[in-house]
Amino acid sequence: MDMDTPNAGPNEGLSVNQAAEAFSSLLDDDQPAGAGDHVEPKKEPAADAAANPDASANADAAGEEQQQGADAGQGDQTQPEMFTVKIDGKEIQVPREEVIAGYQRQQDATKKTMAAAETRKAAESEITQARAERQQYAANLDRFQVQLETALQQQQEIDWPALIDSDPQEAMRQKHLIDQRQATLQQVRAERHAIGEQAAAEQHQQFVEHLKSQRDEIIAKIPEWKDEGKRKAETAEIRDYLVNNGYTAAEIENVADHRAIMNVRKAMLYDKLMSSADAAAKKVANTPTKVVRAGSGDSGSIDKRTVAFNHLAKSGSVKAAASVLESML
Repeated sequence: MDMDTPNAGPNEGLSVNQAAEAFSSLLDDDQPAGAGDHVEPKKEPAADAAANPDASANADAAGEEQQQGADAGQGDQTQPEMFTVKIDGKEIQVPREEVIAGYQRQQDATKKTMAAAETRKAAESEITQARAERQQYAANLDRFQVQLETALQQQQEIDWPALIDSDPQEAMRQKHLIDQRQATLQQVRAERHAIGEQAAAEQHQQFVEHLKSQRDEIIAKIPEWKDEGKRKAETAEIRDYLVNNGYTAAEIENVADHRAIMNVRKAMLYDKLMSSADAAAKKVANTPTKVVRAGSGDSGSIDKRTVAFNHLAKSGSVKAAASVLESML
């Protein structure tokens, strides 16, 4: 085929002259391409794909990746990532965001707890140091007070009339010294008294806090004492029980250990149970013997009571006493 032929068919491509004219028209804005020219301003996509198959493949791959990314994004919005966690022994599904938020809250709470513990530890250390310094200060005041009192006692032994006659100036000096020492002694005594009151107030506060902690301990071990009425009634019984066993009111008031109260309560309940068992045993012993005919249904219960009482008489245990009470019901 002659490439210089001006009239190439539509399926034969552009001639060299036609291509030159087409490029010239694209570069020259003032000279648009003629109507007779078969030149398009842009190539068709199919032509581009045919001319560069690698570019077409890359474009298709990029389109697929964009579509997959869009599908993944849409899937993330509709179905959040879930994790399995165990709460109160049960496994539940929790979204990822909630797991992260819960972990952050736990970390924050842990940091605050640790900070509070450090603050409390530092405060306790400062309190301990302050108490040690106060005790040292009180000891120094005590020694100074003894020195002042000793010096004043020695000055009282001075023969003042003779000193005034022999050395009036020295007598005036000693009198002035006595006044100074007495004033200082009053200040030392006042300061020592204030320190003692402060220490007593702290000890009282510590005792109050100790009683509160002991009360919480005993209520945790005796849940029925959460009822204030039951607690007051039973503590009154315990007080009477201690008085009947020889304890003084002062000794009872100084009980500050929940373990001691627990032991006293156990002893009181045991004595009450044994007293009830003894009373029941006496009542049964004083009951007239009933003649039971053969085939009667009462013989079994009477035999059980007899066995229970015999076992109680031999062992004297709480379990045996409970068996006696059960046989009587």
